[in-house]
Amino acid sequence: MNRFYYFKKTFLSLAAGLFAGQLVYYSFDLDFSNTEAIKLLVLKSLFVAITTALILGLLNMFFQLGLPINKEKK
Repeated sequence: MNRFYYFKKTFLSLAAGLFAGQLVYYSFDLDFSNTEAIKLLVLKSLFVAITTALILGLLNMFFQLGLPINKEKK
């Protein structure tokens, strides 16, 4: 496995989870009649999710954490 595998696996899972989590968490305090607030919430959630996942994906790419378990052949 190359380094891109570790980056991709970490980046995609963290970005999706953080984006959805922040969107749901902050939507409880949101006024849904204000379209500007909804757009700002989506953009903030997307920015935070991508930057955090990018940093953690790069760290995982270099340290290669989360190695798959090799099963012994019998």
